[in-house]
Amino acid sequence: MASEAQRSDTAEPRRGRPRSEASHQAVLDATTRLLRESSYEELTVEAIACEARVSKQTIYRWWKSKAAVVLEVMLTGDAEIELGPVPSTGDLRADCLTWIRSMLVKAFQENYVGMARSLLVVGLQGDPGTERLLQQANIWDHGLLAVRLREAQRAGELREGVDIAAASSAIRDPLIFRMLIGSAPSQSWAESLVDVVVTGLLRPENGPT
Repeated sequence: MASEAQRSDTAEPRRGRPRSEASHQAVLDATTRLLRESSYEELTVEAIACEARVSKQTIYRWWKSKAAVVLEVMLTGDAEIELGPVPSTGDLRADCLTWIRSMLVKAFQENYVGMARSLLVVGLQGDPGTERLLQQANIWDHGLLAVRLREAQRAGELREGVDIAAASSAIRDPLIFRMLIGSAPSQSWAESLVDVVVTGLLRPENGPT
C-alpha cells in the first residue's frame, strides 16, 4: 500500500463506491476530536480510522491525505483558529495592534503552522474543486477585523471609499504569509504593519499625531 506521503493531496473524495454518510460523518467528527486533543503534526490517518471505527482503506477511498480530511473539517468551522473579536476602545490603531499581538501568541503555535502548510500543499494541486473548498474554509476569518473597521467607518474615522475587505486582508494576509514560511513576526514588525495600514485608512484629522 502506498504511504500517505506518496499520495497527492486533494479535498475531493475519490470516485468509487458510494460512501456511507454515517461513516463519512464519523471520520469528520473523529478528526475534530483528535485535533482538539493533540496537534496537527501528531494526527495520523491511522488514528482517525481508529477513532472513527472505520478502516484506513475507507478513508483513502474518499480522501487522499489527512490534510484533505482536515480541510473538509474546516468547512464546519471546527478547525478555525479562535482569536476573538477585535477590541473596540475608540482607538483603531491600538485595537488592531492588541488583536494582532493576541494572534502572534495563538496562531503561530507549531500545531497551526503545520496545519496551514499542509493546507497550502493541498491548494497547490491546482484542482478547481479544492480551490473552492479552500476559499470556503477559514483558518483566520478576517470578518473579525471587518467588524471593527466597519465600526470605525460608521463613526466617520476612515477615508471615503475604503474597501473594508481589502483593508482587512491588508492586515491579515502578511501574517498568514509569515506563518507559511515559518517566520514568526516580532512585535515591532506587527506594530509597523498596523501603522502602515491604519494610517492609510484614517482621515487625516484622525491620523496619528
